[in-house]
Amino acid sequence: MKGRDVFAMHILIAMMLFVMTMTFIGSAQTALDCSLCHSGNAQLWMQGKHSQTQVDVADELAEEWAGQSPDSVIHGVDAENCIACHGPLAVTANGGMTEVQALAHFFTTENGVFYENTVAADTANWPHVFCTSCHNVPVDHPASMPVFSYFNSTTAQYDSVGKVSSLCGQCHGALRFEDTDHLTFNAWKMSKHSLTQDNVAGELAEEWAGLPPDSVINGAEPENCIACHGPTAVLANGGMTEAEALDYFFTTEDGKFTESTTAMRQGQWPDVACIACHNPHDPEAHSYFNSETKKYQVFDDPAELCGQCHGSLRFPDTDHRSYNIETGLGAVGVDFIETMPGAGCTDCHMSSGEEDTNAAMYRGHALGIFVTEEDGSRTASCTTCHEAMDATTAENKIQSLQAETKMQLEAAEQVFQKADSVMQGNDDPALVAKLQEAAANLFLVQSDESGGFHNQHFQMALLRDVIEKANDILSATGVELNPEKAPRNFALLQNYPNPFNPSTTIEFHLPHATRVTLQVYSVLGQKVKTIMQDNDMSAGIHKITFSAAHLSNGVYLYKLDTPDFSRTKKMIVMK
Repeated sequence: MKGRDVFAMHILIAMMLFVMTMTFIGSAQTALDCSLCHSGNAQLWMQGKHSQTQVDVADELAEEWAGQSPDSVIHGVDAENCIACHGPLAVTANGGMTEVQALAHFFTTENGVFYENTVAADTANWPHVFCTSCHNVPVDHPASMPVFSYFNSTTAQYDSVGKVSSLCGQCHGALRFEDTDHLTFNAWKMSKHSLTQDNVAGELAEEWAGLPPDSVINGAEPENCIACHGPTAVLANGGMTEAEALDYFFTTEDGKFTESTTAMRQGQWPDVACIACHNPHDPEAHSYFNSETKKYQVFDDPAELCGQCHGSLRFPDTDHRSYNIETGLGAVGVDFIETMPGAGCTDCHMSSGEEDTNAAMYRGHALGIFVTEEDGSRTASCTTCHEAMDATTAENKIQSLQAETKMQLEAAEQVFQKADSVMQGNDDPALVAKLQEAAANLFLVQSDESGGFHNQHFQMALLRDVIEKANDILSATGVELNPEKAPRNFALLQNYPNPFNPSTTIEFHLPHATRVTLQVYSVLGQKVKTIMQDNDMSAGIHKITFSAAHLSNGVYLYKLDTPDFSRTKKMIVMK
């Protein structure tokens, strides 16, 4: 048989089953064949896991329920209702039956019990997770539209659900079966993906007061909140545009957002729902629901899916650039470095764990690196590659990398601000270009969402480039050497570069002439170097080069003392 003929045969079988389903359920349902109008979705469904459930159930019955009866599977001490999620419409076959009867009908038994060689039976009539498992289609469709609903195989009736994710959560979470080991929905509820509406409301009130929804989406400086914070919101209320969705889900006065704008219709707001990243008709594909086109975009690389919102792939001017840090996209004049070669977004944020752990049952949908287990212990995705680590070691390492990046970022921001200030009114093309390049690389690091952990070596290289270019500008202009512009206040700046090997620059500001002591200590408070002791220094900006050739790797403190001022900062030696 040709592929097209096989597909047609499957559709015919599905249609026959659909008609039988309608006969059982009654007049509340249409008897139309879904594939006649929705052939694209029908074909996607055919190639997805929702259309391939019977063999999985058969394998599970043979492996875990050998020697047990169908009634024990459904109602026993350790019941596991395979029908409810893997083929709920099976109870409508054969003129209608219970879940127990459906198990006995669709899977082979010996003497009334399952055995090690149990296999699927009556495969032509097994419904899998069919269209009407999740769509309650009214009898007058298409005049009336289908409603997302869960077909309850116990009652043979539809149970309504609030949000689409709650429909998924019946089987991919503990909404129906509390003791299930499928906790994807539960994990999603713990993540920021399920808590987006109040964030959008706060941003609208803070940044868009006085402007209408259309200006947010299509104005001079648009910020498409819907596209990333709730893309499937455009499907609500029969379908709408992104601007209409903003107006529908957030309060306005006279058609404009105000400082008091809040969320409304919370029961319908989808957050970043399951179907924002999973096309329900082909859930295994990495798909991004585009709220503008109302169509799915499929990506071979899951990182590209993340990069639609956590990077500049869809919106080039976004300030969310974690994907850019991981891929080098947008860096200027700095070679890309991979801190963890081959590791993508999902390797760290959607890592699974050993069987029967929360880490495994969550399937990464909490999106955190760390997972708390039932006994209170924690697991970390880092240990998948770094087997010698435990969760505590991993957390300490992450915090160390974040601290290093933070110090380097502070140093880069300080020197960049000085360079930006002296460049006001200066139109030297070479210096303007340097400032723009430094600004681009600084913005890239500032827009990362990990606090410096994402691709840390690359972030440090970007910040070193910012500091170098800013210092080039300061040296070229000579402003920082002008004695007539003494600082107004004492200051001890962050050393740069930092971390460093073997030398770094320590800068301090003196508003008037004074005696200065500058010393270096270990983190335990032991003095390791006196750079200057009671030196008479003039007012101005002073830079001292410090060599750590004699020091081992680690964190050190450098302390500036004058009769009127004392300050300590950290620096890192990394050889």
